[in-house]
Amino acid sequence: MSGRDDGAVDGSPTDDGEGRDLDPDAEDGDGVDNWDETVAEWDREVDEWEGDAPDDIDGGDGTGAADGGGEGDPNGVDGGGEGGPDGVDGGGEGGPDGVDPAVDRDPDLNPDDADRVPKVVSAGHINWDVTIHVDRLPEPDGETRIERLEQSGGGSAANVAVGLVDLGGQSVVYGSVGGDESGALALRELASAGVDPGQVLVDADEPTSVKYVIVDGGGELLMLANDGANESFSAAGLDRDTLAAADHLHLTGQQPETAAALATAAAEAGATRSFDPGRRVADREFDAALHASDVLFLNDREADALAAETDVDPWEPDDRVVAIKLGDEGATVRTPHGSVSHPGFDADPVDTTGAGDAFAAGFLAAALREPEITGDGFSHDPRDYQVPILVGNACGAVATESVTARTDLSWDRVRERMGDSPETDLLIEVRA
Repeated sequence: MSGRDDGAVDGSPTDDGEGRDLDPDAEDGDGVDNWDETVAEWDREVDEWEGDAPDDIDGGDGTGAADGGGEGDPNGVDGGGEGGPDGVDGGGEGGPDGVDPAVDRDPDLNPDDADRVPKVVSAGHINWDVTIHVDRLPEPDGETRIERLEQSGGGSAANVAVGLVDLGGQSVVYGSVGGDESGALALRELASAGVDPGQVLVDADEPTSVKYVIVDGGGELLMLANDGANESFSAAGLDRDTLAAADHLHLTGQQPETAAALATAAAEAGATRSFDPGRRVADREFDAALHASDVLFLNDREADALAAETDVDPWEPDDRVVAIKLGDEGATVRTPHGSVSHPGFDADPVDTTGAGDAFAAGFLAAALREPEITGDGFSHDPRDYQVPILVGNACGAVATESVTARTDLSWDRVRERMGDSPETDLLIEVRA
């Protein structure tokens, strides 16, 4: 499970470490040819692998020890035939266990060995959440008993900032709260979690946004909220030295003009950008911020709405990376040159609030520590997102089993959720 809570400067590495040009958007006019050559090289590597395959591997009818592209392997993983849960093709003939040879069979999840600790500015809503658990939601004029009530910090920007710190990153949160007790509690909780709240605007004339989250026995929810002070901040209020020191800017729901200005300032400062606009993506004029973002985070409903209402097609992006959360069906990462999908991890959900924020935190924590992914903007090579999608799905699954919008993420919990060989469920499609 990845979780689903209702989140344009092109760039990809120009070399993969083996002398192959991976920049399809190069301005020398021959970027497409270079990409075709790269895909052809991958095909040659697959052919070489097949030539060394053990004799007891059946490559066609699925009756041998594993299927290289027919009915599937003993684990039920297709090696490149009919495709994944969203119609994504496996991308190759399949390995000895039916896994696409392009899949990283031993994903690196040792953040302590990373060369850098990413610093992220997370901008958007900072709320105080009141989470109410009931057996079932009442009918109109009905009544139901409150089984559990919890209060905690919330808001997408704050949730992602905390998740990134949990996973070894550095976070600055930028947004606004009211000059009331709820605002003070929200800021105190952020500071206790290791997030820098020094840039947060305190608007004494407005109340802090309080969100009432009502969760039924199946983990489904409805929300009641006031806007309060959560969009009182503007782009001009963010210290430019703070932004210049950041590796990445993550935007969540906010005024469209604020998001656009922040994304533009981050681009000028050399920071990469991501945007999780939330459920109002089709109702607000986010075009400028969408086009200025390297990575978009959406759920499937938001992706459909965006495709219908704007010129951005999240399912077939032509100039950015899009991570689409599919709830209990996992997630898919779409790039201009292909996609990688994963069906998610088993979970026993009690509250899906914040699961999408946990997915974004996990995805960014894994991607931002890899220079080959983000060294020159975000890579458009779908193979680069094998680990980020696994980590994002694991974090989303963990979050659904927590009572509030925030959960304690850690690399140990990620590894535990992923198990021994999660990469066997990855499905990769590479497009020329």
